[in-house]
Amino acid sequence: MRKTLLGTIALLALVVAAFALHSRPRNQRLLPIRLVTDAMLLAAGAGGDWLTYGRDFGNQRFAPFTQINRETVHRLAPLWQQGARRLIKSYMRTESTPVVADGMLIYTDPGMRLAQPGNHVIAIDLHTGRTIWSWYHRLGSTALCCGLVNRGVALYGDKVYVGTLDAHLVALDRRTGEVVWDQQVPDAADPAGGYSFTMAPLAAGGKILVGTSGGEFSIRGFIDAYDPETGRRLWRFYTIPSPEEGGWWGRLSLTTPEGDRLSRDTAEERRDSAAYADAWKHGGGPVWTTPAYDPELGLIIFGIGNPAPVDGRIAPGDNLYTTSLAAVEVATGKLRWYYQMVPHNTWDYDPASPPVLLDVPQDGATVPAVAQAGKTGWVHILDRRSGKLLRRSEPFVPQENLFAAPTAEGKRIAPGTRGGSNWPSAAFSPKTGAMYVLGSHIPMLLKIDSAATARARERRPSAPPHVLATLKEFENDGRFGTFTAVDVATGKIRWQHMATGPLMTGGALATAGGLVFFSEPAYLNALDAETGKSVWRYEMDKGAVGPPITFMVDGKQRVAVTSTAGVTVFGLRGE
Repeated sequence: MRKTLLGTIALLALVVAAFALHSRPRNQRLLPIRLVTDAMLLAAGAGGDWLTYGRDFGNQRFAPFTQINRETVHRLAPLWQQGARRLIKSYMRTESTPVVADGMLIYTDPGMRLAQPGNHVIAIDLHTGRTIWSWYHRLGSTALCCGLVNRGVALYGDKVYVGTLDAHLVALDRRTGEVVWDQQVPDAADPAGGYSFTMAPLAAGGKILVGTSGGEFSIRGFIDAYDPETGRRLWRFYTIPSPEEGGWWGRLSLTTPEGDRLSRDTAEERRDSAAYADAWKHGGGPVWTTPAYDPELGLIIFGIGNPAPVDGRIAPGDNLYTTSLAAVEVATGKLRWYYQMVPHNTWDYDPASPPVLLDVPQDGATVPAVAQAGKTGWVHILDRRSGKLLRRSEPFVPQENLFAAPTAEGKRIAPGTRGGSNWPSAAFSPKTGAMYVLGSHIPMLLKIDSAATARARERRPSAPPHVLATLKEFENDGRFGTFTAVDVATGKIRWQHMATGPLMTGGALATAGGLVFFSEPAYLNALDAETGKSVWRYEMDKGAVGPPITFMVDGKQRVAVTSTAGVTVFGLRGE
């Protein structure tokens, strides 16, 4: 009897799993859709939809809607919640930004089903809150540093584009969720070796752009451009230059570009140069988050992450182009400029937050700029035509021994590898001239790891006698989170709001209604964009909220945010 019961349960589980891989509810009407064109994406600020990751090509996350404002926001309440219908609880983190077009909301949920990790895309009818279709991709071999993470999709034409954790780029029919094409990313992308996609792809310049994650493994990072109709790769830009491309050695800089002293032994690095001559082939350089796009300059601008460790340490040299902002021609993939914030980055202070395009005053003129909030705790603002630094903001989190060397006793450093501004998206309001940044203060102990150093010397007695270090978090260290308004014209902090959770997740949203929203591990918040005063707060029942968005449906403004419970849509009571 027990065997029969177990067999029946197993059969039912297989049936449910097969249905879950791709399903569209019966009798669910298909919404009429328009083709998403380059012109629509370019004019995103004029429409009621949220068509791309940052709402517009500049990643400003600013919406010109005013129905939800300082006077009405107290009436904001959840209208409905749609869950991802996981069969078991996942260990994923919901970091998805939903997109909205033609009354359809689409978001990703990198969850698990029947103990099988995968990528999940769900399309919702905004008029009813019901699922139109869902698509599930069961993963092949992967090596993941940070759990099951996906930050969203791109829309272009009649398709939805998603990157998977086993390095596929997939095009889905937006009406039905059916697979149109599935491209296992060619050449260097070995999923089992650490290559994966976590960022939301970007549709720009008639191409679909996606960059690889996996900087903790032995990858050579890249960003690719694909034909949206066929999935054919059009070009690839490697974030680690080969010797023929100038190499990743650099100038062995002893300071950051702004003059901050770096604790590094360049003499030792020169001695190591021959032993690690091929380290560039697996030098890291992930592209964590979605690029910004300047159609006038024809440039995509994106952050390049950390160098990969070799033998437990960072290989010699400045490790170009890691820990940089870079601009690449969308037509060709050719590098136009780069700005390396931290050469030879042994502290994991890489740029993970998406860059934001904006215009700033400089020497009596208005300059097209790009701003990026970093894990160092500064916002860098560059001229996006040349990559020249215009200004660096005041720190938005405390800084201690920022670029220190490890010691035997250990040295407290801050913000720490999980501090500053991590992957959460900032927002910019052209009405206030402020950039709104999520920050975390999570100090860590930087200490020489004597045991690891001894093991490394035993494994390779002929290798140079390097010292290995560890970074460990403290307990009860007074950690906290911040939400900060940074004046982009001066780099000064206008106001700062102290958050409840130290590890800030989610992202920011600014509106013409005088509000700025931000999500943190347990709450969705609304503040007065001018003063930072809290005007509304909602506790999410499952926490781990993603970046909030806002849009118009049937003439009414809505706010939506993802969490481990799925997606929640808010509207004004009594409207």
